[in-house]
Amino acid sequence: MSGNGLARLWGRFMGQRGLQHVWVAGIYGACYELMREISVANWNLPTGLRVLCLLLVPYRFWPAMMVGEMIALAHHGWAHHEEFGWLWTAVITFPPLLLAAAPVELARRHLPLFRGEEPDVTAILTYVLIGGAVNALANTWGLSTVHMPPGETAPEITFHIVLTYFLGSYLGALTLVPAVLALWRPGAGWSRFATDRAFLRDSAIGMVPALVLLMGLITYSKNDEVVEIARMAAFLPAAWMTLRHGWRGAAIAGLLASFAVEFTVTVTVSRDPAVIQAQALVAFAVSSLLMLGGRLPRVVKAAGADARDVGESLRGFQLAQQGLYQEELRLRYVADSLDRLGESMLMGQKRMMDRFGPALPSNMEHAYARHLDLTQREMQRLANALHPRSWRERGLAATFEDGPLAQAAAMAGAEYACEFSGAGLNLLAPDVHMMLYRQACEVLVYLLAREPVRRFRLQIRGGCTHGRRWVVLRMTAVRAAASQRGRPAPEWRQLVSLLGTNGQGMTTVRERAQIYGGLVHEHEDEHHLGVALLLHDALRIEASAETDLLYARPASI
Repeated sequence: MSGNGLARLWGRFMGQRGLQHVWVAGIYGACYELMREISVANWNLPTGLRVLCLLLVPYRFWPAMMVGEMIALAHHGWAHHEEFGWLWTAVITFPPLLLAAAPVELARRHLPLFRGEEPDVTAILTYVLIGGAVNALANTWGLSTVHMPPGETAPEITFHIVLTYFLGSYLGALTLVPAVLALWRPGAGWSRFATDRAFLRDSAIGMVPALVLLMGLITYSKNDEVVEIARMAAFLPAAWMTLRHGWRGAAIAGLLASFAVEFTVTVTVSRDPAVIQAQALVAFAVSSLLMLGGRLPRVVKAAGADARDVGESLRGFQLAQQGLYQEELRLRYVADSLDRLGESMLMGQKRMMDRFGPALPSNMEHAYARHLDLTQREMQRLANALHPRSWRERGLAATFEDGPLAQAAAMAGAEYACEFSGAGLNLLAPDVHMMLYRQACEVLVYLLAREPVRRFRLQIRGGCTHGRRWVVLRMTAVRAAASQRGRPAPEWRQLVSLLGTNGQGMTTVRERAQIYGGLVHEHEDEHHLGVALLLHDALRIEASAETDLLYARPASI
């Protein structure tokens, strides 16, 4: 090939690569401007965009992204240079992407983003933390160079301002980075969770309506207490999705919860301290659930794989038990709050009807009364699903004997009976009591999802072996006629909502039993279906090494 041919080929190659860099710079600059337009001081989405690009975009395009960010910042700086001075304009034009590139790359060398085929949740949170810290420093640097007009005092840099910058940047990165990595893998495209029907159904049905309801309460409520409770409850879908789908569920629910809380900013005050507190709560809850969702599967797998690591596995089990119990306490608190909220709404609506009722037609008055009754029942149903009222008012025995389980069996047209035997049930830890109830609900829904039944018999027996307290739950169902077998009971999907279960069958039951050192057995014959499970008492920090070793050998059911 002649020298002129090589020159033309090189020029064509460089032209294509140069065009790619121009496209990258333009797309990044446009995305940056879009993120910046929908962000506020306490919710900085460009930080998340910056971290994602440093993690996913090849190195050769980093300079193009820095140029695109610098152009966008230069436009912003030029628009305000007369107001804040040329020094501030020069400093703010310096792209934070350049500042974040070195620490992110250093962290990637020592803490890879992927562990095998799965993203490492610890690494994700580390990159989010780095991005938030770098952006907070960049904003503080820009604020320190602000030149105010004569007669006006320059803003003073305080710890509160720096903390606000960091919190906003961390929240913005936490909103985007885990959610994108949960659905997208470099080099492989969309992950299987992005097209998983159960995942998409739970996201659309389990989270969006709840968040829309909370946003509606915040928007139209004039009661500050109601607004505060609604904002605190915004992270509950993240807890529910974590139990169903692990850290990916927490990531997607955290994304939607952050947008839901941010929506309240636009309808109230742009820098409402209560909103900042709610976002800090969402950030803490989502971060904790991400770590818990990433930790639980590894803990359960390691505990069954290598008995020599019993001590480390037990610490993991203890962390899992404490995490589940903390979530139960939060659910109980929210259930109590919903009860109070329902009573407050009922009283307010009744006062309104007493005042305006005489001016309404009788048919409209009856319609409002029916709507009021349905609203109150729905609030009670939701609170009862989160944490049964009978448990809060009458305790363990009443909940099993005539609580939601008995109601569920009646809805399915089946008889129900509960028996207690043994000793020491009341000496078990509260989280074991709650886990026992959750397991019973899951087993009942599982049996009805297989086929209709005529009678349920629930047996609960407590005991103590070698100093370890345990409890056995056995649920036996009398099968329906042979012609009705092979298809689920028509009511089983309604019972999922009534009992607050996830409806994923025995997989969830076995995983939860393993967390409490237990076992699960299924049995069936021509006339009966049955499930029996064993749970041990919760681990204690002061437990001796001998007790730990005994815990590794569960008693038989």
